[in-house]
Amino acid sequence: MPGDLTADPVALFAPVAGRRGVGLAVSGGPDSLALLLLAAAWRRQSSTPPLFVYSVDHGLRAEAADEVRFVLETARHQQLPARGLRWEGPRPTSGIQAAARQARYRLMRDAMAADGADVLVTAHHLGDQAETVLMRLAHGSGIEGLRGMDRFATVEGCDLFRPLLGVAPDRLGQIVTAAGLTPVSDPSNLDDDYERVRWRRMLPLLAAQGLDAERLSRFARRMGEADAMIERQADAARQGLVRAAGPHACRIEHAGFARLDRPVAVRLLARVLAEVGGQRKPHALGAIETLHDKLMLPTVLRRASLHGCLVGSDGTEITVNREGARRRSGAGNVVVTRN
Repeated sequence: MPGDLTADPVALFAPVAGRRGVGLAVSGGPDSLALLLLAAAWRRQSSTPPLFVYSVDHGLRAEAADEVRFVLETARHQQLPARGLRWEGPRPTSGIQAAARQARYRLMRDAMAADGADVLVTAHHLGDQAETVLMRLAHGSGIEGLRGMDRFATVEGCDLFRPLLGVAPDRLGQIVTAAGLTPVSDPSNLDDDYERVRWRRMLPLLAAQGLDAERLSRFARRMGEADAMIERQADAARQGLVRAAGPHACRIEHAGFARLDRPVAVRLLARVLAEVGGQRKPHALGAIETLHDKLMLPTVLRRASLHGCLVGSDGTEITVNREGARRRSGAGNVVVTRN
C-alpha cells in the first residue's frame, strides 16, 4: 500500500473500475470520510463508474440525523451524489446491533438497485481486520474464519469491496484532518458492552507483546491462502467421492473419504451437510469435526443427526439424507446411534 493513499486513488479502486456503478458506505466517522475523499480524488484523476454516497440513520440516536446531513453536505462539496437512508419500523428487543447491520445493508442494497450500482465500497481497515481475527479466534473459528474479512464479499445481498483492509486507521484520520473535516463520533465505538470494542481496547496491549494489527493481518492472509488450498482439495474430492441419491440425499465413498486429510474431509462434510440440509447459517465447526471423527471409527454408524441431516455409514458408504421437519429443532447437536 503506497505511503500516500491520495497520490494513487486510481490503483486503490482499480478492482471496481469496470462496475456499472459504485456505492460508498459513509457514516461520517474518520474511516468512511477518508473513503469518500479518496473516491472523490479517484473521480478527479480518472474516468470512473457513477459513484453514489449512502449514509444511514438507524433511528437509535438523536444525533444520527445531523450526522447524515453532515455526510450529504460533505459529499455535495466533493461533487458526489448522495442519499440519506433511514431505518423505519419496529426494533427488536435484543440483538439490536445485528439487526441494525442487516437493516443498513438492506437499505443500501435497495438504494444501489435504484441507482444502478452493483458494488458497495466500505471503509473496513487494518484495525477492523485485526479485531475480526481476534474475535473469531476467541470463538473457536477454523481456518475459514481466521482468514478474516475478504476484500470482496457478499453481505445481506450486497456485493462488497473493502479496499482499505491493509491501511491503518491513523492514516485514514490524517486524510480527513488534511481536508479540514471534523468527523462525527459514535459513542457505541467506546461502549464496552460490545465485544469488538473490548478487543479494540486490547490491541495496544497485544501490540506491546509483538502481536500488532499488521501481524494479525498477515496471519489472516496466510489463513486465507491455506483456506483456498483446502477449498480446492475439497472441490476435487467432491467430484470423485460424492454422488447424488435423490433430491435431498447423497452418498460418499467411505474409503476415499477416510484417505482425505482431516481438514479437507471436514470441509467436504460441511459442504455436503449444507447442500443436503438446506441450511444457510454457518455451521459449528466443532460439531462437524466430531461427526467426522465418529465416521472414522471402525464400528458402523447407524444414524447421526446434525444440521438438518441424518448421516449414517456401513463402512462402505456414508449416507446423508435431509432430516424431517420434526427433528430440525435438535439439528445443532450430533445425536448418534450405533450398532
